[in-house]
Amino acid sequence: MLKLFIRLCQHAFAAVLPPSCPGCMGLLPATEPIGFCTSCYARLPWWNTARLLPPKLPPAITSFTAPCLYEEPLRNAILQLKFHDAVPFVTPLARLLAPHVPQGSGYLLVPVPSHASRLRKRRYNHAALLVQKLTELTGTPNNVTTLRRTVASSPQAQKTRAARLRLPATHFAVAPKHVAGKDIILVDDIYTTGATVRACALCLRKAGATSVHVLTLAYTAPDR
Repeated sequence: MLKLFIRLCQHAFAAVLPPSCPGCMGLLPATEPIGFCTSCYARLPWWNTARLLPPKLPPAITSFTAPCLYEEPLRNAILQLKFHDAVPFVTPLARLLAPHVPQGSGYLLVPVPSHASRLRKRRYNHAALLVQKLTELTGTPNNVTTLRRTVASSPQAQKTRAARLRLPATHFAVAPKHVAGKDIILVDDIYTTGATVRACALCLRKAGATSVHVLTLAYTAPDR
C-alpha cells in the first residue's frame, strides 16, 4: 500500500511540475519541442552502421533498425522509463523511433510483450506505450494485445548470453487473425543478443505474418 501511495504521489507531481530531460533529469522549458535538453540531445549515441555493423539476423527477422547505441544519455532515459515510472519519457523516446517506422498500408506495430506477472509489478509494458505513441506520431496502426508472453522467466539482463539465446518461440503466442498477411513492426527498447525478438518473430511468422521488422531504441553490440 505504501509503494502504491508513493507511485501515485510521483504521478501527481509529474503532472504539475515542468517536464524533465530523459537524459539528465534537468527541467525543460514547457515549449521544448525535442524532449531532450540541448546538451543531452547533442550527446545522443546515434548508431553509425558504417562504423559498427548490424548483427547477423535469423531468417525469421526481415530487418532490424535502431537509432542509437545503448549508451548515455539514452541508457538513463530507457532505464527511467522501464523501471522508475517515467511514463512522460515515452514521447521524446518515441520521437527517436518515428522516422524509422516503415510506411505502407500493410504495416502493423506490435510491442514485445511482458508476462502478466511482470505487468502486475510494473503496471505497464513500456514497449506497448512506445507503440501507442508511435501510432499517434506516424498514423501506423497497432495491436498491443495480440502477441502475448505465456511463460514467465527471469529478466534477460540477469541471464548469460548463452541462456538468453535459448529462449524458445513457445514462450509466446499470437492470434493469427490479427497478423496473417501483415508486415509486422516489432518494437522493443534494446537489442542485445536478439533472443527475445527472434522468439517473437518466429511466433509471428508461424501465425502468417508476411515479414517482421524489428525496431528498438538502442543496440548493444556483442563486445560492449
